[in-house]
Amino acid sequence: MSDYSRSVDRPGDRDVLADIEQCYESGWSDGLPVVPPYRGLVDEMRAAMGWPDGDEVVGSIEAQRLEITADHLAAAAVMSGCRPEYARVLRPLAELLVDPEFNLGGVEVTTGGVAVMVVVSGPVVAELGFEHQANAVGGANTRVNATIGRYAQMVRHFCGRGGGVLATHGTMGHPGRLSFLVAEHPDTAWGPFHTQLGLPAGASAVSIMAAEGPNSVNNHYGSTAEQILDTIADCLGHSGFTNYYWHFGATIVVVGPAHAETIAATFSRDEARRYLFEHTLRPTDHLAALGRMPPEPREKSKVEPGKQRSPFDHEEQLHFLESGAPGGRFSAIVPGWVGNYFVMGKVVEGA
Repeated sequence: MSDYSRSVDRPGDRDVLADIEQCYESGWSDGLPVVPPYRGLVDEMRAAMGWPDGDEVVGSIEAQRLEITADHLAAAAVMSGCRPEYARVLRPLAELLVDPEFNLGGVEVTTGGVAVMVVVSGPVVAELGFEHQANAVGGANTRVNATIGRYAQMVRHFCGRGGGVLATHGTMGHPGRLSFLVAEHPDTAWGPFHTQLGLPAGASAVSIMAAEGPNSVNNHYGSTAEQILDTIADCLGHSGFTNYYWHFGATIVVVGPAHAETIAATFSRDEARRYLFEHTLRPTDHLAALGRMPPEPREKSKVEPGKQRSPFDHEEQLHFLESGAPGGRFSAIVPGWVGNYFVMGKVVEGA
């Protein structure tokens, strides 16, 4: 990674297309073309992110004995196509990604299909122009959504030694490994997403979760909060849900506007969370018969034959995010990876 920004100060007369091809040949790509990390572009981005020294070690992955510097993080932002004005989101996002509590190395070595889900909430959504309506959970073709979401994956991707990548082991993979960012509506029925993480309601924030792929929840004809939540609980509670045995990991429920209006007319956010927790259940014996429980379960998984089983230890593992376009009566669930217990968030300064 020390060679990330070894190029000239600015492209000038260089053959930029040849440099893009060189990035491919060096392994500095997520499969799509990147902006070559010219020294001047990296310095400009790093200054915007508030790191004067490119060699400053911002984080590490101890299990792989890797150190991640300010230059690495700024170069990844350049390569992802981010603009320097995104830096107030990129800086706290980078700090979250390299926080040992997030377990970035584990995200790569798991056989589960995991990507880094980024959530942006608060006034910064409107200030930087994040798309929070059409295709909000995936495919929002807005530069700020696509490039900051890509940045989270690019930092994850370029953790290897000498400019290489940390090898991934996912059996099925995840389309969000190119980019996976969801922005919340600036105005919400239940208050900003990040207040569930203990951050101030009036602030802007960026949050991350190691996530499996999103699942659509369709209920066009239910007219009560209970009908909508029962449908979400049924989708959450399918027998293949990874968390049924492990009981680790958070889950984000992305509630579309029509569903949010119906639910919020009856329940507060805490009440809706409690309802989902109490109604997302399957018989333990049925799960065991399917092979979803090992013959000799470990003690901490609290497997109790003959009883109903929740995929969650406690209701605080469930989070609600208000996003999506008006019109269709859809929501989505995004299960978290069992190797991370929490959704992590930081305040976006200057927003």
